[in-house]
Amino acid sequence: MRYVTIKFWGRGLVFAAGVAASGGALAAESPEIGTTVAVKNKVTVEFDQTPRPLVKGETVHQNEIVITDKAATAEIELKDNTKLAVGPLARIVLDKFVYDAGAAPGSISINMTKGAFRFITGASPKSAYEIKTPTVSLAVRGTVFDVYVDDKGETVVLLHEGEVDMCAEPGSCRRHNKVGHIVKVGVDRVITEPLLWTGSLMKGLAVGTVFPFVGRTLTIDPVRRLSRTALRTGGTVVRTVAKAPRKIVGGVGRTVRKFRPRF
Repeated sequence: MRYVTIKFWGRGLVFAAGVAASGGALAAESPEIGTTVAVKNKVTVEFDQTPRPLVKGETVHQNEIVITDKAATAEIELKDNTKLAVGPLARIVLDKFVYDAGAAPGSISINMTKGAFRFITGASPKSAYEIKTPTVSLAVRGTVFDVYVDDKGETVVLLHEGEVDMCAEPGSCRRHNKVGHIVKVGVDRVITEPLLWTGSLMKGLAVGTVFPFVGRTLTIDPVRRLSRTALRTGGTVVRTVAKAPRKIVGGVGRTVRKFRPRF
């Protein structure tokens, strides 16, 4: 079994669980937990207060801090195929990562303190996942969803697939199973019914700040899920797979002739 702790402190994602050294010693003493599959803009990794740029294809270890800048994002795939898209200035804690494909079911516990991200369940049993924010605990049930936590701890969850059980405190729970809708938990721990987006839902914040991955295709998730318009209107759920560019058959000359006006 492997035990991994990942934490977001300040503006970064911290992978922590023991003491390691840089270079080869880091790889030897701090096990790999996954791979960085995409990086946009300035993203750095810190170990023992020594920063280095994070690049696509680089393995991620315990004890490393991944820091996303203001306009930066990172996409990470963990060993069990769990996928995380981390938005700008996010703070997430993966408190526990226990997974071995040949052993008994493990457990994954994430503590998100601030920021936006997309979560996609992997090969671990759905009961193994628990995600916490300052105001709510989420139990996933085969799921793709976006989460945003503001500075006060208020949390909104946008469901793309599956279901999420949301519990603000013992005895105060709601199952979120309405795709394309948002459930909010305020600092008062009140869980709303599924809502559409309005400008007052997260005061002072634009929909693109709260849900930066809506309508975009990601490396870890090549599906264009929803649209900002659909979040406001409750229209038909948009879910399209990105397609390769269309090839022109017969070359440029043939294409020009095809559209040549006739007199």
